[in-house]
This record gives sequence, structure tokens and C-alpha cells, in this order.
Amino acid sequence: MALSTSASTFEGAALASPTERLLDGCLLLAPLAYLALDCSYAVRGWGDGPTAAVHIVAAALYGLAALALVSRTRGRARAWLLVVAVLGMIGNAGVGENTLHVALGGNDLFAEHGPANVFKTMGFFFPLTFLLAAIALRRGTPRWWPFLLGVGAALFPVAHVGNISWLAIVDALLMLTALGSYWFLARRSAE
Repeated sequence: MALSTSASTFEGAALASPTERLLDGCLLLAPLAYLALDCSYAVRGWGDGPTAAVHIVAAALYGLAALALVSRTRGRARAWLLVVAVLGMIGNAGVGENTLHVALGGNDLFAEHGPANVFKTMGFFFPLTFLLAAIALRRGTPRWWPFLLGVGAALFPVAHVGNISWLAIVDALLMLTALGSYWFLARRSAE
């Protein structure tokens, strides 16, 4: 599977429509929300209900950020990335929902087997989205950008599956730097 773009990543990136402005704004807003979320999990614990409720909203914002990156790809890369991004949105929100469910006294789907295995694998599509986006958008971005986004994507499951708070915060800062710089570069090229 070749993931590439046929034109410059920022070509035609003018913020012409409200939809484009919303998606591009989420490139900055989503990692900021996730930084706050990871800080809250670090302070309140990985099983905190109110933080899990915020997690679901942050997952939606990150889904919109993923769609912003999908919109910058072309051809087969766009189709594949869209499928992975949608699965990632579901997986990320599902993890937050599971944490909320456990905080309210329900069973933990991560401790279950059988059909719960589908749920457990869905969460990995979230960081996979950003890893594939780093590959797909590498040609139209500065050399450091795909590396930074790729490292952030790779660290995400390590930090969050292992419940390593400090690493989750470092990862959130990496993602904020990667997606925030992409947002800045896109805005600058649109001017």
C-alpha cells in the first residue's frame, strides 16, 4: 500500500469554508484537549469518571483533527486513511466510555474476552491514523514533521495502554507540537 500525496500538502489549503476552518482548528484544539485530559488522568487516576467523560469529548475533537489530515491526502491514501481514522475515532471514544463505565461500577471490557477483543483492538486504530498520516503527508511537509508525528503516534499506545502518566503527558506535548505546527504551516501557506 503506497501512501503518498500527489500535490503539495498545503496546496489549496485556503481556509475558505466553515468546515475547513473547523477541521483545521481541531488540529490545535484536539491535542490541547488531550494534554489537559492526560494531566487530569495523571492527577486523578486512570479510572476517574469525570476525566473519562471529558475523554469522550476529546476523542471527538481528535476525530475531527484526523479528518483534517485525511482531507489533505489524495487517492488511495485518502480512502485507506479515512477508514483507519473512523475506526480510530470509535476506538478512542470507546476507551473513554469503558473508563466511564468502570468508574460507575460496571465491568471492564479490557478484562473480558471473546467479543470484547474487537473492542480492545479498535483503540489501536487511533494512533495508527496519525502514523499513516505522517507517511501520507511526508512529501509536502518539513522533514522533521512526519518524524515528530510518527513518534507521537508510536508513543501513544505505550503510554496509554501502560497507564504511564508522565509518558502520556510527553506524548500529548509531542502531538501538540506536531499538529499545532501543521496547523500553523497550513494557515501560513493559505495567506
